[in-house]
Amino acid sequence: GDLRRATMMKFLVCLAVGASAFSFGAKKAPAKASSAARSSGGVPQTPQQFKPAFGSPGVIAARAAERAAKDEAAKAALIPTPGRFLFAFGRPDVLQQRQAERLAKWQWSSEFLSKARPDKAGGGNYGAGDYFDDGLTVLERSQIGAGKEAYLTGGAKLRYKRLTGQI
Repeated sequence: GDLRRATMMKFLVCLAVGASAFSFGAKKAPAKASSAARSSGGVPQTPQQFKPAFGSPGVIAARAAERAAKDEAAKAALIPTPGRFLFAFGRPDVLQQRQAERLAKWQWSSEFLSKARPDKAGGGNYGAGDYFDDGLTVLERSQIGAGKEAYLTGGAKLRYKRLTGQI
């Protein structure tokens, strides 16, 4: 009996210590409300903002204006969403802006054109397209020039047949 009682006491002490160890962040008990906030019966009174405003259009309008001001203040603190991330269905202004961005990316600058296809005729300009803009490789052109039809495939073979009058 004594051993069991001692074991039970140790167990209860351990539980109590464990429970108190985890209450570091517990909130303190709320302070008693002031007597002004309580009615004569000891029941706290409801603040005016939580009372219904039925039949009081002035109170309803004031609350609506307060909500609108609060919403505007919250929206002013936000960072505006870039046009590319907006939901653009039914927004032609956003769609036109996105189209302008895409078209601007597709525009070729003169610097790009000068570096894209340097040719032997000019000093690194885009002149090679004036001579060969058919998509054939140098090897295919040399085989067409030499008349080696067996080594040609696809567009090069069609080009050879057109040049020789077979088509």
